[in-house]
Amino acid sequence: MSAALFDLALRVAAREAGGPVPRLLHNPAPARDVTVAIGARRTGPVVHVQAVGPDGRTYTGTGADGLAALARAAGCAGGDLGAGASALVDTPATLRSLAGLARSHADPAQCTHVDVKAGSALAGWWVERAAHPGTSAVTDVLGTSRARFMLGVVPGEDHVGTWRAAFGVPKGLGGLHVWQRAVTGGPVLPGLDALREDDDWQLQAAQDALRDGRSWDRSETLHIAAARLASRCDAADLYDAALLSDPLWRARGVHTGFVCHGEAVTGAGQQANRVTVRADRLDTRLKAGSAVTGWPGAPMTRMPDAENRFSGEVFATAVGEDGALTVTIGGLRKTGYRPAAGEMVTVIPAPPSVSTIRSRRSAVARLYRRRFSWLSQGATPTASRRPVPLAVMIAAADDETQTTEN
Repeated sequence: MSAALFDLALRVAAREAGGPVPRLLHNPAPARDVTVAIGARRTGPVVHVQAVGPDGRTYTGTGADGLAALARAAGCAGGDLGAGASALVDTPATLRSLAGLARSHADPAQCTHVDVKAGSALAGWWVERAAHPGTSAVTDVLGTSRARFMLGVVPGEDHVGTWRAAFGVPKGLGGLHVWQRAVTGGPVLPGLDALREDDDWQLQAAQDALRDGRSWDRSETLHIAAARLASRCDAADLYDAALLSDPLWRARGVHTGFVCHGEAVTGAGQQANRVTVRADRLDTRLKAGSAVTGWPGAPMTRMPDAENRFSGEVFATAVGEDGALTVTIGGLRKTGYRPAAGEMVTVIPAPPSVSTIRSRRSAVARLYRRRFSWLSQGATPTASRRPVPLAVMIAAADDETQTTEN
């Protein structure tokens, strides 16, 4: 079975059930305590904004008045962003319309009222954090619905109206609150705490700019810009790892190669630090050098805590004479769970280390702040020779243009 056939099976199950079926048991879109449904559209140079706060009241406006409407709906019209409000949208076009409007009022000197300043800073935070999967700042209810559930319709036909009907969402912008509650129930995906910390960090930066009376969109120092760029890459890695903590997603991951399930043909024993797994499939994406973690049981069994999992590094992969793939994992720790020969185990890529991410960001920031660092000076590092894979050399040497004749 392939991932496409797995998804097809879910669509068939949804059609037979007459409603959406889950793709994830966990909530992939955490939200703040305060949520605001947002609608924005551009008509020429004018941006029309509509917002519905948690109290159900609707606030509208155009241009600067639209930013003030956002602040009033989020409860921060006085300039205190508080813990931040989550924006609920049903299309990315909403944030694209807000982005230009927020930046045009980023400088407090150009704003006559504090609610406009607060709305601009809040919208800027939403736009920035929307690029980070797993953020708590923005919830795209349509995207979250597609990520967590499946409908029994043809691919590409699950439009906004179809999802609204499936979840019984009332018409109008205020229905986004009902829609968000319908698709984000249950426990949040484990491993998204680091993303929440990044959300808080950037919210505090916007709050500081608002309090100090300066633009939140001004040019940044090199180390701050580097940290924000790295946060996007880290967010993608952390979110992908968090998805693998969901049993339904792991069941699908077997067919994408990210989840390896098989029998431990060579156990670790008491002293050895290697284990060999005979995989059920050949299409694993685990390769030599990959950090992995595993546990006994099938992919859909509950992932145990760290003490009852084994962790190591893929040393080698090979296909035997019987046509089966074997994965050799080494570097196992001496304590905790160690797989024995004959056990059925599940192996997945190890999640990124949050402490490593933080230390890497600190190291990069330190290099940018140093006067004579090659990063801050822009000097090119010294060239060094490194081994090049044979496949890359062959591809580079093949400079013939291939033509196709009908």
